[in-house]
Amino acid sequence: MDFFSRIFGKSERNDRTIKDMKIYLSQRYDLLKLELMEKSSKLLSVILSMLIVLVCALAVLIYLSSALISWLVQATSAAWAYIIVCGVFILIIAVVLIFKDKLFVRPLIRKFSRILYGEEDKTAEVEVLDEEGGDHE
Repeated sequence: MDFFSRIFGKSERNDRTIKDMKIYLSQRYDLLKLELMEKSSKLLSVILSMLIVLVCALAVLIYLSSALISWLVQATSAAWAYIIVCGVFILIIAVVLIFKDKLFVRPLIRKFSRILYGEEDKTAEVEVLDEEGGDHE
């Protein structure tokens, strides 16, 4: 190979480098697709399991409230039994609304960040510490 073909022409080394780069990019793309499929299936399984737990908890809540109402009807009138059960539900709703971040939001963020990033998200941990007034290094 003369001097000008080395500078302006394609060399064997350049062809090999381009071929290796195409193979590398193709493999990285395949890896990205596999990781995306893995993480999305984990997220979907967490969401579906939470939905199943929610439906079961709702059924338990309905049966327990029916039992409580029938027990209270024997002790008081039917109207007072329903009022007492509604008051209990209003109290439960108020407690859930007050503590929703600690009960639901933070655990979900931690779970999803473990799935998406492979480890607990450090920024979420810092935000939690900042909200609680703790120190972070």
